[in-house]
Amino acid sequence: MSPLTPLACLVLLTASAMAQEAAPAPAAAPAPVVNAITETLVVQSPLPTVAPAFGNVLEFAGESLVVTGAILPRQPGSDGQIVTFQPQPDGGWKAQPQMPQVAGLMPGDFALQRLAVNADTLVTPIVRRQGSGELAWFARTQGPEAWRPGGTIKAPPGQRRMNFGGAIAMSGDLLAVGEVSVRPNMKEADYLTCPKVYLFRRTANGWEPQGSLQRDEAKKPWWFGCSLAMDGDTLAVGYPTLLKPFRSEQALGSLDVPMVCVYRRDGAGWKLEQEVSSKGGGQWLGFGNRIALKGDLMVVHSINPFEEGVDVLVYRRVDGSWRPEGALKPSGGVVSGRGFGFTLAIMGEAILVGDVSAVEGEDASGRVFVFRRQGEAWAEVARLKPAVKCMPRSFGSGLAVKAPWVAVGHVRNEAAGIEPGGALMFRLDPSLWDSGRPAP
Repeated sequence: MSPLTPLACLVLLTASAMAQEAAPAPAAAPAPVVNAITETLVVQSPLPTVAPAFGNVLEFAGESLVVTGAILPRQPGSDGQIVTFQPQPDGGWKAQPQMPQVAGLMPGDFALQRLAVNADTLVTPIVRRQGSGELAWFARTQGPEAWRPGGTIKAPPGQRRMNFGGAIAMSGDLLAVGEVSVRPNMKEADYLTCPKVYLFRRTANGWEPQGSLQRDEAKKPWWFGCSLAMDGDTLAVGYPTLLKPFRSEQALGSLDVPMVCVYRRDGAGWKLEQEVSSKGGGQWLGFGNRIALKGDLMVVHSINPFEEGVDVLVYRRVDGSWRPEGALKPSGGVVSGRGFGFTLAIMGEAILVGDVSAVEGEDASGRVFVFRRQGEAWAEVARLKPAVKCMPRSFGSGLAVKAPWVAVGHVRNEAAGIEPGGALMFRLDPSLWDSGRPAP
């Protein structure tokens, strides 16, 4: 889920302490950190930014890095800023001089709270105040602004869905759009008892609808499509049984078991490949809250909607069947809470897990953990931490990878003097992620 206000971008429900092994007597120091890594460099917007939490939303578009932040316009027109950084021959990153904005916004609309990108296309949802949703899309240009507006994407005719764009995922010319929202202060009537996941394909004439995916309405699948991940012809759709993302929200539950629905595309369209159930893996009703997918590797975030409890679970597709491969846990020296798994990414053979609730010593800014399979289990092999100042519960709220680079959002905070916001760039050694190299 993506931030909508300065507070919502960092709120993670409540923090919890993770059990740690006692240090051997007589020393009382915490367990040693595995390969702690600080940023290689910092990139910042070339101009002052307007989003209260600029730097909290970022993705790689091909070789480029796109950084933005959620915006709530106060007047009609264009708003928000999309900053594009280009890699340089000397190993640095340079910002394009112009920053495109989302056009056609009205006061009270939300924009730029999430992105879906590929090398030449950028898509971002607009949540309209009057109760509708649509997507703004941009096409890549070689000009100084990097992106030019391409128009809007709406639900098919007759499908006016207020939460359209609640989750989005893109791979190549394919786009998946969910309509489950976790915006605060929603009424039960604002939720759909049987939401859909819409599919689109970009053509020379724009975006053409490719149908939709839906579950059995009799089982009240409230949360089908709350998270999406797509890679090639595989689409993973998160389907928790129950979520309660804000304390003020009602607990709306379906009659199914929690699962991730994996679909494959062939010449006849999209077909269900497997229902990856929480049975034998995640114990929480919030299984499928977030997903990362790359090739035959999938990572699933599972959360307890009511009390402390979170799992990050790994699955691998073998001979067409998704099989559990274990859970990810930090190695020690850190107190990790419900923020573990707030962001997920896969880079080569490595899995990266952001945890804005992580506290290490006196540092409560957050951490990003790097895991790799060692033998029959997954183990933490590196830990990313900021050397520059970051606000508490901010590091790890935005995460993007493009080997060998990992970008972690450096969230703007005017009161703390963190201006204008951008990203911390980590260049990881190939031994941490390259499939052809042994893990440390």
